[in-house]
Amino acid sequence: MAAQPIRIISKPGIKRDGTRLEGEFYIDAQWARWQRGRVRKIGGYLSVAQDLQELIYGIDSFSANTNHYLHLGSANQCQQRVLNSTGVSIGANDRTPAGLVGSPNNIWQFDEIFEAGAVGDTVLVAHAAPNMNIASTADRTIYYGVVTAAGILVASAQSPVSGGGLAVGPYFVTFGNGGLVQWSEENDITVPENGSANVTQQKLIVGKRIRGGGAPSSLLWSLDSLLQMTFRDVVGGVVEWAFDTISDDTSILSSRSVIEYDGVYLWPGVDRFLMYNGVVREVPNDMNINYFFDNLNFAMRQKVFVMKVPRFGEIWWCYPRGNATECTHAIIYNIRGNFWYDTQLPDQGRTDGLFAKVFNKPFMTGAQLNGGRYDLWQHEAGVDSIRLGDTQPIPSFFETHEFSLYEAEDAQQLENKSIKVSVLESDFVQAGALTLTVNGRTNARSTVYASDPVTIPETSTGPDDQVSYLKENRRLMSFKFSSNVVGGNYQMGNIVAHIEKTDSRYTQ
Repeated sequence: MAAQPIRIISKPGIKRDGTRLEGEFYIDAQWARWQRGRVRKIGGYLSVAQDLQELIYGIDSFSANTNHYLHLGSANQCQQRVLNSTGVSIGANDRTPAGLVGSPNNIWQFDEIFEAGAVGDTVLVAHAAPNMNIASTADRTIYYGVVTAAGILVASAQSPVSGGGLAVGPYFVTFGNGGLVQWSEENDITVPENGSANVTQQKLIVGKRIRGGGAPSSLLWSLDSLLQMTFRDVVGGVVEWAFDTISDDTSILSSRSVIEYDGVYLWPGVDRFLMYNGVVREVPNDMNINYFFDNLNFAMRQKVFVMKVPRFGEIWWCYPRGNATECTHAIIYNIRGNFWYDTQLPDQGRTDGLFAKVFNKPFMTGAQLNGGRYDLWQHEAGVDSIRLGDTQPIPSFFETHEFSLYEAEDAQQLENKSIKVSVLESDFVQAGALTLTVNGRTNARSTVYASDPVTIPETSTGPDDQVSYLKENRRLMSFKFSSNVVGGNYQMGNIVAHIEKTDSRYTQ
């Protein structure tokens, strides 16, 4: 049989659940994503600050004029980093409240609200509580300060709570034990709260603003339910709210795991992924749900945090895998294409992250000590890892599904034959050399063995390297492409392999 050209492409995403032979999705990848159904390398990351004294569990961003203000919460501190319009650090301030109760279990929640009382400016409102234990009942003070100022935060007049708080319209809402919800006077947290209500039995742990039909409204998650809070009226100076239970039989993995994407809210429960778009629904995942939940360090569930990369339609849930105590991996939902993949996180992992809309790029905080300090990283910056002028390559690879002659949709074309690949025609938008390895095995239970690596240069210098010449014979065959050079980058196109039938062996 003469060699026949076939396109080397799999369905987008990585299928981790089930067997290696099951399905037509990619079977492995690292630091890779999909766009237009084609795989490409994830962007690089740049260290913009190297002096964080503690691991960060809470991050907030605010922009004013040409500056960007990041507030970072940790066990004993609230730090501010000021960046200019290009992401260069131009200032650092310690804003730790004098009355902060330090704890290695502290998790921070931040928000902004215009404070029309004694301040007359937009203020950062901050809450830190020992919520590494998600059910902790320890009440803690609500602090505030002008968001662009450098001074320490001071105590508000709102009563301490265990859950946290957020701005809902002109009111600051706090929540915590026994389903307690409290709300401030309009645009004024320097006086005691205007009212309160107990709306469920379990602790409320996180809230997010939503559209409320013209009235300020928010979603509130308790340990086992989801509620909606909507502004009703002001009667005799008392602010009234309506509370509706959306679901009283749901779950949430982490208070840091809820994210809004184009008006839809998504989060992981304790055993599945969920969304709210007017009703609570499960997010289908038959690609890596077992891979995630079976390997999550559940004792560290509150370390799980979420961020998004809207340019590529991605939601990243970062989580501690195996025995890790910090987030070492990310499971990624491509909401635009409705498929899933994953990656290991850089270095020793990341502890928090957010998408900074003004910068058009996310920030993440490192879990690895460098000279006794931790780093603040700007991701999707270039293609390499850059820290203090030191540029390192980022290893990235992807591996296709296993091709064979007995996967044809037409039964008349099924054959019990191995295949031999002789030539591979690469098609990449490429920077730096790539490495090709042909993997395969004789049957689903036999050992996977790899070919010698073949280099695909960035630019062809003549007929000898325009294509890759191979002599590999497998009954089940996959193709792995790797990049691990400074400046390395790739976007896959239409790759073509020349194959032919060979022997009928099905054991080895």
